[in-house]
Amino acid sequence: MYISKSKRPSGKYFISIAKGIRDPETKKSKKIQIKGFGTHDLDSKSGKKALVQAEAELKEIIRLDEASRGFENFEDFIVSMSKDKLSLKHKNIGYLPYLEIFNQLKLQSFFSKMVKDSKLDYSFSDMMFYQVLGRLFNPSSKLEVATRKDDFLYDFNFVNNDNIYSSLDVFSGFNKHKSKALQDGIQVINDMEILLDTVDSEAKKILETNINNTSHELEELITSYDSNFEMNENKLFKHLNKHMEKIVPERNISLAFYDCTTYYFESFDEDGFRERGMSKDNKRNETQVVMGLLIDTNGIPISYRLFKGNKHELHTMEEVIDDILNNYTIKEIIIVADRGLNSRANLEMIRGKGLNYIVGSKGSAVPKDLKEKKFNSSWNITSKAEAKYKSGYITSKRKVSHNDETYDELIIKKYSDVYKEREMFKQDKMLERAKKNIKDFTINSTTKSKSKYYKAVDNPKEKINIEIDEEKIKQEQENFGYFYIVTNKVEMNPADIMVAYKSLYKIEESFRILKTNLKARPVYHFKERRIRSHFLICYLALVIQRVLEYKLEEKNVEISTHEIINGLEGFVIDEIDYKVDKLYMISDKLFKSKINQDIFKIEKNVLLSNEISNIIKKM
Repeated sequence: MYISKSKRPSGKYFISIAKGIRDPETKKSKKIQIKGFGTHDLDSKSGKKALVQAEAELKEIIRLDEASRGFENFEDFIVSMSKDKLSLKHKNIGYLPYLEIFNQLKLQSFFSKMVKDSKLDYSFSDMMFYQVLGRLFNPSSKLEVATRKDDFLYDFNFVNNDNIYSSLDVFSGFNKHKSKALQDGIQVINDMEILLDTVDSEAKKILETNINNTSHELEELITSYDSNFEMNENKLFKHLNKHMEKIVPERNISLAFYDCTTYYFESFDEDGFRERGMSKDNKRNETQVVMGLLIDTNGIPISYRLFKGNKHELHTMEEVIDDILNNYTIKEIIIVADRGLNSRANLEMIRGKGLNYIVGSKGSAVPKDLKEKKFNSSWNITSKAEAKYKSGYITSKRKVSHNDETYDELIIKKYSDVYKEREMFKQDKMLERAKKNIKDFTINSTTKSKSKYYKAVDNPKEKINIEIDEEKIKQEQENFGYFYIVTNKVEMNPADIMVAYKSLYKIEESFRILKTNLKARPVYHFKERRIRSHFLICYLALVIQRVLEYKLEEKNVEISTHEIINGLEGFVIDEIDYKVDKLYMISDKLFKSKINQDIFKIEKNVLLSNEISNIIKKM
């Protein structure tokens, strides 16, 4: 082995470690390259440095080559070496499937283009990918996430506390210079307010005018940040959905599922965005924001919107739908939502935009004659004859008037023994708690009952005893097992309508992933632009996770969200650095794991460094 310096047409030299061998067929000697160090001018600083490095590594290779004689292969020799001669590190490569999807969605080019005029001293694209990993793998605070940069077999050396926080401001067009201008403006206002009580009336008027003008300027500045964020956010949604078509060729976003949920903060201070409202997390005092989410039939998100914490869910739908109408050319859209979002105003809004809806409905909102019909053999039976649990449906039509026009609506009344059994179970649990708490429990006319199954025994104007309301229990049970679906898509097959409505579980599942696996709540940020960035990163992580699940499902791989995330987070290999090169060892447990069998498909326990990059090609 020797140092080779091959002259190029440019006059520079390609430096490498080479070895002369004899070709067994031609019997002629030829040169093979062991390792290259680039093309350089030999008299330049980089050329001299490359030569020094090549000579040092040649010396190490010769030493290892001599020491390894007698072993069956070089890998066995490396494994046999004592630990004090090796650098051993644990590196996660579970990020590789996510990185592949990140690149397939062309997010690297999107983020690079977005910050092309910014003077960032790190790759914003890599930072966004790192932030996404921070949500997918052991999600925690941004400070905690920043400490894990060395856990991956990827160069995240640019990550530090300042960069990880400043990256949250990029979508708003905010930076340290604008931050200083904002802080200076606030300080000027504070200084002028202090002077108000120390000057005469004329000077006071001037100060008040200046305070109002400065405040107005700062408000306009903050408004511009919100505007920038929404503009970049919409561009991202459009970009994602455009490139999603290449990954999911048959994707259909004309059937869109909508729902909303709430996310609470470790805060009790309202600020115009974080507000108290009806919490779906049963948080009574903490402030919150509301998220409206739209997904497709595969469970892959289409877009989302954040709203003030006190905004009622019934009033969130229109903005999210407008995003779809403004950003995508779709001939027909059917909005699928549960009964919590079924209001006359919402349905009129959907119809007014020329769209269709499939929504759940309360029994009190359907015609009385339909509500009174009980399940029997004359219904359209959907269960098999031999099935233990029976199910079926009937339909009815009605006329609906809106803006002097009349529309037809189809109502489906569905019955299911399984649904009834589930409701009976829930009622039993509630009654169990009610009976447990009834002992020595009294109420008066101004005290609310702790259970809907309690009723007063005596005069409610006095302190009274209560008992279980058996009549109310029976009335509830009369309606168990039934639910209603309403649609203006009257020509659609009722069976397809029910399948579409049943698929709403996918959006509930998406919220569960956001709140549990990605830990989008509680939120610890307090600045609105960073709150919005936090949710954007969570949304991006959800999109990538759902795409991975779709790809695995297409390969008939059955594996849950929890199994995927936990398995990839734990896919850690041993990196053995022996100075000249590196080896990567995979434990037997990892080698035999479901994640390796279904995703990575690695076929041996020991890999050379150049084989790591080939893993992704097999996935």
